Amino acid sequence: MTSWLLDKITKQTVQRIAGIRLLLIAVLSSPFWTHASSDLKAQGAEVFQSRWVIPFLSSGSWGRGPHSNAESCTDCHKPGTNPFHPDKNVDEIQPFVLKIRNYNGTNGHKYYGNEISRFGITGKLAAEGAFILDWQKSKIGPYVIRYPSPQITNLTFGPLESGDALSIRLGRDLNGIGTLDSITASQLQELVNEQKKLGLNGRINYVLNPITKTKSIGRYGYKASSPSLFDQISKAFRDELGVTSDAYPINPCAAKPDVCSSLNTVGSLEISKDKIIALTTFIRNPKPQNPPEPDKRRSAGEDLFAKIGCNRCHRSDLYAASQYQADTKYDRPLYTDLLIHDMGIGLADGMKEFLAGPQDWRTPPLSGIKKHLNLGGTLLHDGRAQSIQEAILWHDGEAKDVRANYLSLNEDQKLLLEYFIEQL
Repeated sequence: MTSWLLDKITKQTVQRIAGIRLLLIAVLSSPFWTHASSDLKAQGAEVFQSRWVIPFLSSGSWGRGPHSNAESCTDCHKPGTNPFHPDKNVDEIQPFVLKIRNYNGTNGHKYYGNEISRFGITGKLAAEGAFILDWQKSKIGPYVIRYPSPQITNLTFGPLESGDALSIRLGRDLNGIGTLDSITASQLQELVNEQKKLGLNGRINYVLNPITKTKSIGRYGYKASSPSLFDQISKAFRDELGVTSDAYPINPCAAKPDVCSSLNTVGSLEISKDKIIALTTFIRNPKPQNPPEPDKRRSAGEDLFAKIGCNRCHRSDLYAASQYQADTKYDRPLYTDLLIHDMGIGLADGMKEFLAGPQDWRTPPLSGIKKHLNLGGTLLHDGRAQSIQEAILWHDGEAKDVRANYLSLNEDQKLLLEYFIEQL
């Protein structure tokens, strides 16, 4: 092949690629695309607000149960969730659940599934059980802080086994977490390599994707045990609402099979794949937040954030833009590395999830924390931390030196650091 012909073919190829790029840009920026994305987001917002009821009641969407812990996504996922003052009535919906896993972390309980469900069907099926939060005290340095210990008060379908682990999980506002899917595998591997240079052991939690049946990177959940937002949502419908889907078609029911089979069902999957895709779109596209205004206190706090080592895991240089968000000016740092870390015995819950052991937790994104805190919300997986200070005090294991650095700050410096985090 002559060099002239090769040059001609190369130019034609480049022109075609450029044309395709221009076409994609035109499509993605067109009013039609924006309208379609907006419609899907609106549908997702409706699903998020939907109330699910036992078939065949007329006050909501059919499909809830037979066992459940909530009747809507909003029961658990809203700003300001706080477990410190829950209503003592077990018939009231609370924003936290009690998870169960066996010792090796691969399965839930043979009867109770992945969590103790506090609701059944009145007159037809008893609730799986009930529990309360028994608040204990712990002393860290000069500070006395509290943490919840679950106390089961009732189990309807038999005792737990000696190898079962229990863990309280608090629902959180979902603003800003939907973009975690866009962080690439190569980005995460670079972070793992950097962690080693820092003397840390941040790791990717490789999990089994229940849809593709392949090993995948875990991104969602407190231990990064879910590979995608779609999977996390589908699992929540099954475990919290008792609503079946294409990904999880089996309705959890702890009673005897003949009792379960006699209960009312809708006769098919209870939420469509299209509705879960719409809800995924809604969560991926939160209302854009304007960048914070210049602030000397915030700037000083940010310097301390880096100085004491917070940014080694709560990365300020990791961005994730929504695949539907055309305006990148609203992109903000996630303040996470999506890796799991050993956070010490004080936060251990006895539960393993794939490669994440009892002391391992995924670095939680701090982006969007401002609204949650302003509404009185608490922090960490079980909501034990009532302030930024308490959350830092619980840092141990790989973050032990960060806590020591924090304790060495004077009171004014601590306030500046906390002020910076509270503005994220």
